[in-house]
Amino acid sequence: LISNKKNKKITMKKNKILLTAVLSLLTLASISCSKDGKECAKDVAGSYNGTLVMSVSGTNYGTFDMVVDVKSTSDDQVSMTIPAFGEGHMAMPELTVTNVDVDKDGSTYTLKKDQFTITVNEVPYKGSINGTVKDGKLTFTSPVTPGAMPMAVDLNFTTK
Repeated sequence: LISNKKNKKITMKKNKILLTAVLSLLTLASISCSKDGKECAKDVAGSYNGTLVMSVSGTNYGTFDMVVDVKSTSDDQVSMTIPAFGEGHMAMPELTVTNVDVDKDGSTYTLKKDQFTITVNEVPYKGSINGTVKDGKLTFTSPVTPGAMPMAVDLNFTTK
């Protein structure tokens, strides 16, 4: 009888420890994004007022104040809309990059799209996008090659 009571106490202690561990893990999972970025997209959605610098091969072709819109399209992806800017032969149309992956590491969100092609008025714009959102500020770089242009137009955006 004493041995049976002792085994029950040990079993109850093990169950309490296991239950506490499971509840702790569930709590952590519910208050932060998962490691693969699930449900992080809504955290970075918004309109970011900033400055975009356009350059080609290191030569600056203009600095433009603009608002870049980021919209959550799934738990771990966003679309990013860069408004039209520039003029003359350096004019760029509005570009909406879809299926941009979102990941979170600590308090920094990473936005990444390795390759995209957007066709505007029968001209393909090929590029990639790499950025972060930290403390409510968006920064990104995006090399974009319009049509048959032999080199990319480098876009660098920073929130004001």
